[in-house]
Amino acid sequence: MKMYSLNKKHAKLLEKYMKFIQGVIYEATEDYNSDKFCDYNEILANIVNYVNAFKKMVKTSDRLNEWAYMIPNLIMYSSMGFLTGIKNKRNCEHIEKLSELLFEKTLDFVGETSDILTDIKTRDEIQKRLLKIKRKTNELNS
Repeated sequence: MKMYSLNKKHAKLLEKYMKFIQGVIYEATEDYNSDKFCDYNEILANIVNYVNAFKKMVKTSDRLNEWAYMIPNLIMYSSMGFLTGIKNKRNCEHIEKLSELLFEKTLDFVGETSDILTDIKTRDEIQKRLLKIKRKTNELNS
């Protein structure tokens, strides 16, 4: 699955998060004699397609922030719903542990994404200030 990202650091973070999510779902579905894992991967592919389509429409930094948090939010809620759907008396405790782990890792992902967005905003502000200084210098030299 090709996913858009903010930068290389975010791309690596996304890849790591997606592998984690797939690992959780695989572990949750490994005792099923059906295609539950494949079913979830279809959900995941739909989320990625939706988020990528949204990214193409992003024109402002506010929308960029909204887009950056779509992946973890949509994936966490769909994963929690999926895990709830496969929970039964036999696997209840295990599914609850996986759900807690999913929640914790998603919070970590959101925190790291916030750091990346802050870095991007800071870099952009510095570039704007430098450009403004350069313009003033050019005006004074003209």
